[in-house]
Amino acid sequence: MTLWSFLPATHVITNTMKAAKRFSLSDYRRHRLNATIAAMFFLIMSAASLVSGQTAQPHPDIVFIIVDDLNDWVGCLQGHPDAKSPNIDALASSGMLFPQAYCNAPQCRPSRTSMNHGIYPFHTGTYFNAKFKDEKSITTPSMQQFFQKNGYRVASGGKVHHGGPGTQGDSLLRRPRDPKPPRGEDKFGGAKPPNDGYALDTSDEQMGDYKVAQWAIEQWNQKSKQPLFMSVGFFRPHRPLQVPAKYFNQFPLDMIHRPLEPATNDWDDMPVFARRLARTHAHKSLHDRKAKDGTIQTDLSDHEYIVANNDWDSTIQAYQASIAFVDRQIGRFLDALEKNPRGRETIIMLVSDHGWHLGEKKHWCKGAIWEQTTRIPFMVRAASVKPGTVCMQPVSLIDVYPTLADLAGLTVPDYLDGKSIKPQLTAPNQQRSPVISSYGEGNTAIRTQRWRYIRYEDGSEELYDHASDPHEWKNLANSPDHLIIKRELAAAIPSQQHSGLKVQSWFDQHQK
Repeated sequence: MTLWSFLPATHVITNTMKAAKRFSLSDYRRHRLNATIAAMFFLIMSAASLVSGQTAQPHPDIVFIIVDDLNDWVGCLQGHPDAKSPNIDALASSGMLFPQAYCNAPQCRPSRTSMNHGIYPFHTGTYFNAKFKDEKSITTPSMQQFFQKNGYRVASGGKVHHGGPGTQGDSLLRRPRDPKPPRGEDKFGGAKPPNDGYALDTSDEQMGDYKVAQWAIEQWNQKSKQPLFMSVGFFRPHRPLQVPAKYFNQFPLDMIHRPLEPATNDWDDMPVFARRLARTHAHKSLHDRKAKDGTIQTDLSDHEYIVANNDWDSTIQAYQASIAFVDRQIGRFLDALEKNPRGRETIIMLVSDHGWHLGEKKHWCKGAIWEQTTRIPFMVRAASVKPGTVCMQPVSLIDVYPTLADLAGLTVPDYLDGKSIKPQLTAPNQQRSPVISSYGEGNTAIRTQRWRYIRYEDGSEELYDHASDPHEWKNLANSPDHLIIKRELAAAIPSQQHSGLKVQSWFDQHQK
């Protein structure tokens, strides 16, 4: 209701006063009282409407961007000195960056299922890409369903859910496929090591992420009376690490910087379970390799294989090239968002589904709950957000759904596990609860602004103080001086966790 709602009340008062001459005094008083009550009613309703902003503030357009397997190797997070991500960095500087943002599960399927439905993995048993027979089905609406039910036109394209855009929306785009290397030169395979980088002799226009960006631009430019909710998933830097050659050329092999390593063996103070986790290739077999002398090396981890094959630098090059490529495609889409064809406010959020190791702790890819596996880019741009601001409070993907609902001016559903970060967008120092990341039943990481505490399914522990140890090289779990903080962090681990696959079963099956 707008200020124009005051007019009928004024009209009633005027007509009533004119008619008073024809009525008795009691009639006049009665009609005047009725008119006054009507006027007060319209005043109250108009004021309430203005306060709530339901009419004065139309729902904004929401653009949610998720990037696959992108760790902190972007400029704004300073995860790598050679990072080239100018478009993602520009988005971060135009809004608020959350440098301490994390996934809730370090694999694609559990992370995206949790995020799109707003339900923790430990409530469903969806912990891994590999399915568990007793996983709990989620019956509450996904993020896309929620916005569609609330009057939004929904466009979802690329890899948003695990494997596709989801099933709900007014416009859906399945992830387009990419060109491949020439026959005999493609080293990619889901069960193979991640040294599958290849400089493709192709143009951006032939790549799937280019086509996703093009589709997203076309969807954005469609005019409609409805507000728009977009969820757009970009595939790189997910394997295979194969993008056009010009992006490889930006990272010469002789200029590659490997991740920092401690002076001593990083595994020395890690529990046995953690060391075996570092060697795992998720729920797949380890690798065999034929050496130059013809001997066969067996049961090699990703790291052992890559080091033996002298592929560390080239795999880093391919990962960074993949980031540079996807940043360019995201930038094309962001350029289109500068003008809103529907005349609404535009709210943009960009995240990744989990981090990625490239040799830290002698581990590669995902599938662990250390900093490098769980830390993600997370940024928000909105009219209410001061450009260039930073919030150091811990946030996670479980907070995406409630935050976007909140920013849209909609009632946040009570079935969601996360909490909106809208308060932090104007008060970045407002405290938040620790982040919870799960990698199977009983394998849980708790991350506060300063500490990471890990407890594994066998009861072993890790504790890292990020104030003095940002690389997580010194495990303090057995330090008598840290018993109190360890106990406080352990209290944040959910006591009731849905049953699921056990990581130990992979050790038993794949590691000798």
